[in-house]
Amino acid sequence: MAQAALSALRLYGVAAVESGQTSSLAEGTTLTHYRALAGIVEPSPYSTVNLDDGETAKYLHVLEQAYSHAAILPAPPGTVFKSESTLVRWLELHYFTLTEALSVIEGHAAARVSITAVRKGGGEAEKSLAALAAESLRLLRGQAAATVTLPSDDGEEDGDVVARASFLIDAQRWDAFNDTVSKEADRQTALTFRVTGPWPPYDFVRMQFGG
Repeated sequence: MAQAALSALRLYGVAAVESGQTSSLAEGTTLTHYRALAGIVEPSPYSTVNLDDGETAKYLHVLEQAYSHAAILPAPPGTVFKSESTLVRWLELHYFTLTEALSVIEGHAAARVSITAVRKGGGEAEKSLAALAAESLRLLRGQAAATVTLPSDDGEEDGDVVARASFLIDAQRWDAFNDTVSKEADRQTALTFRVTGPWPPYDFVRMQFGG
């Protein structure tokens, strides 16, 4: 039974690779191929993964290491396939959707922008700050291939979070995007802007495993 359980594979993400590539994209993982796609996997019991801090850190480390070598679509944390053949069938079934998604994100990176208030406010002042933040997000959206609005992060330390968003940025325009954020920070003196990244496109991928 234990041997059968360990024939399952934990999927970290799907990458665009050459069909003959055998070298791993991340330490401790291997590649399961279907045509020009490969699942980034490791052996796993066929059971629910306990996503504690250690497992979450491992998930992020694997994807960020793989992302430095290839375009990748992150899988939901803790995704496990019963067998290699099951994963290959899934890659075959969704091949065109996955390759199309990879073509969109290839050469791009995600930038997460948090906008916080320099001074706390309420009522009309809060509405005014939200309007200023929305104006800045609209400007930044014009430089991105895609944008996702994110929920407020309780862990922010620089004041009240007014708005958060993730932007899919052409890697060649990364510096220009950061320059635009800096100019917005100079212009919007009531707000503080924080950019993190470049990240893999975590916020822009929603894999489906039903059916």
